Amino acid sequence: MAFRISRVFRGWSAWLGIGVAALVAMGAARSAQAESHGDADDHEHGLSKYTIALWGDMPYNALGKQQYPNLLLDVNDAKVAFSIFDGDLKAGGDGPCTDENLYAPALDYFSILKRPLVWVPGDNDWTDCWGRYGAGTFTPETADPIERLQHERDLFTSTPFSLGQSKLRLWRQSFEGGKYAKYSENVRWKYGPVVYVGLNVQGSNDNFPYAGVDGETRTQAQIDVQRAEEMARKEAVIFFLNESFAYAKQVHAAGVMIVWQADLNLNNEQHLADTRSYDAFPAYASALASASMAFPGQVALVHGDSHYFKLDKPLNTPQGGVIKNFTRVETFGARNTHWVAATIDAHNPNVFTFEQRIVAANAD
Repeated sequence: MAFRISRVFRGWSAWLGIGVAALVAMGAARSAQAESHGDADDHEHGLSKYTIALWGDMPYNALGKQQYPNLLLDVNDAKVAFSIFDGDLKAGGDGPCTDENLYAPALDYFSILKRPLVWVPGDNDWTDCWGRYGAGTFTPETADPIERLQHERDLFTSTPFSLGQSKLRLWRQSFEGGKYAKYSENVRWKYGPVVYVGLNVQGSNDNFPYAGVDGETRTQAQIDVQRAEEMARKEAVIFFLNESFAYAKQVHAAGVMIVWQADLNLNNEQHLADTRSYDAFPAYASALASASMAFPGQVALVHGDSHYFKLDKPLNTPQGGVIKNFTRVETFGARNTHWVAATIDAHNPNVFTFEQRIVAANAD
């Protein structure tokens, strides 16, 4: 598989004007003075303070593909402990969901990173592959969203390890067997004082479509198949979320960070008139609120989807007060090829500190 993906990428990178080998060499040269970390194994997990990189929704369009290498090299230069990609490997209109156009370039890009990279899926990579964005964005062989999700699992989540040149060992929901055995993209790991949870929660109303809403033109029978997928996956996600909070309590974690793609439109902050554009999301918000209020440490939700950097506290208690230990972070994306640095400090009562990292070469 690795040979085939690299072979596919050579043609793609020639179009872009830069090869992955050249990018890896550039990264090596820029960090020649850095300490060699090797695998991110258990001996590092006692760290009480470290920084990680957060980004997603890229590269989008021709400009994003030009700028993306700058971001990856900037992350390498920052010597973060690891990175998390919160979904969407391309813009919806950037061609079909084929290996050549989408998955192979993404995997080769991630291989540039010296430190581990944990990936979670985005809607442009599977739920929207049926042709939501018109002619030229799908092929008959890649138009089934459920098949595309399974293909992503095979490519991105088939081992117990992260992506990147060095690896994190991960716990996948699929390892638990039973009714949730196929959900290898739902993942958990502990690093220092924090438990991290990556989950498959998607934009486009989490793949719960309605005829005529958000460009939906499929038959009712096709819609029903996707709705069944969404309901089964939501059950798996919420189960794993609650299980992960229980694990965090068991290991006395100071914080929990949840990462997924979807912007839940909390409090209808997008001012959408049609609730059918976001009515699949309240169950996730409710689960987050309940788990956060019951957790003695700090909780952070990191997501992409809407492409604007945002840092706030949008969840409330039943009495209307802010859930004080919950923080939401939305990462950059689309036109803005930048990343967010999260510093984790066990000695800071807030545990998480978030900082915008504007890539200088991409600032214009």
